[in-house]
Amino acid sequence: MKPPVWRAILRQRGIAGRFSGPLRVVGLMLALAWADTGPAQSPEPLPDLPPPDFLRNKSPLPPLLLSEKRVGSYVTGFPAIGWDPETGFNYGAAVQWFDNGPADSPFFGYAPYRRRLAVGATGSTGGSTRAIAGYDLPYVGDTPWRVRSALLFDQNQFENYFGVGSSTLGPLTYPGSTKEYSNFDEYTDALNQKVNGQTWARYNQYRRTEGLGVVTVERDYLGGLLRPQLGFQCSYVKVHDYTGEDVDGAVMQETRLLSDAQAGKILGFEGGWDNAVKIGLTYDTRDFEPDPDHGLMFQAVGRVSSQALGSAFDYQQITFSARAYQNLLPGGQRLILAGRLVYEMQFGDVPFYSAPNIPFTDGDIVGLGGHATMRGFVTDRFVGKAAVLGNGELRWSFGQANLWGQNLRFMLVPFVDAGRVFDSAGETTLHDLKFDGGLGIRLGWNLSTVVSFDYGRSSEGGLFYMELGHQF
Repeated sequence: MKPPVWRAILRQRGIAGRFSGPLRVVGLMLALAWADTGPAQSPEPLPDLPPPDFLRNKSPLPPLLLSEKRVGSYVTGFPAIGWDPETGFNYGAAVQWFDNGPADSPFFGYAPYRRRLAVGATGSTGGSTRAIAGYDLPYVGDTPWRVRSALLFDQNQFENYFGVGSSTLGPLTYPGSTKEYSNFDEYTDALNQKVNGQTWARYNQYRRTEGLGVVTVERDYLGGLLRPQLGFQCSYVKVHDYTGEDVDGAVMQETRLLSDAQAGKILGFEGGWDNAVKIGLTYDTRDFEPDPDHGLMFQAVGRVSSQALGSAFDYQQITFSARAYQNLLPGGQRLILAGRLVYEMQFGDVPFYSAPNIPFTDGDIVGLGGHATMRGFVTDRFVGKAAVLGNGELRWSFGQANLWGQNLRFMLVPFVDAGRVFDSAGETTLHDLKFDGGLGIRLGWNLSTVVSFDYGRSSEGGLFYMELGHQF
């Protein structure tokens, strides 16, 4: 299980996924705001300025959102408290600083923000620790260039591993029982049993420690619709297996990870460097990046890890994706139909700890399973050489308020997720998809920050999430 924290303080490779996880028992989130350099909104009608020429084809913010956009800079902060049966008591905080610039800037009606700095840290009594810092700078120096960078340290005591390939689509099993489990909580209860001083409690878990740095550069073409991207990631992963250790007074039996490594089913059991180059291309007509009213986004992204870059393995990951957004209500109301389709392939010697990765230009995710992909299943529940994923949401903004100078918008979001993995790209089919569905409540905070409370339910049970941002 991963600890109850929010997803993606910023969206970069390894960061979105590593900061996601189910809040299984109890959670409390507080929202705080500090003094700003500008008012909550412009004190007079905003000037109607044309965008720079390199954004001439980009859609402006719709009037409803533009009227809510803050002028200047502001800070949002998120203390988070929760408890999970595996990680224990969880605690942490994230702070984001935004600068939207002046209202008389030609970028004000088109850019999500001019600068964003995000820092955060979480810990747990179970020993998991995460720290993150990231900087996002769209339109550097009023040019078409955008630079994103991030640093991450992540030690997760309970990283999930359920195997690799289409076999993960089957019922949950472990060697200590002949029974097949369709409910995840019942499966976990069985693993935690102690029989003759033995236990399987960590059968699907290992400890992952990772240090990561990443920088990406993008440039706008076709009047702001087309963005190629080039990036580099440097990462080191340590893997610790629990086989033979004492777990609450019982001896941990052989984990699935060790069993698969000894059988030659996976690579990377010893950990190592995972350095990579990312090359991507995005076609984007969305009107507002953090919370679109309408528009399309198509992406083709390749992530190449090579020993020539200092990586321990040579492999490639390729993702094709499409997202669509449409407001179904006229007259300034918001009922957004949102959808996403994803197809991902992997080639070469992919280490097991990188196999869950699904690259995007705006930040990689992990799965399938968890808030970023399929919300009714635990994180990394399904992993394979190829994967297909579909998500649909209906985002209804049913209320709005201004509190202590903060603009708040409330959303109700029913959703459905579907997907599956394959042993190879050649086996791709739409048969036997896994499904889940659920309901979310979202809080739009000064437009650029969205706080999500989602409950997803699948055939294996239900999961509740507190996260930053929409799923897509």
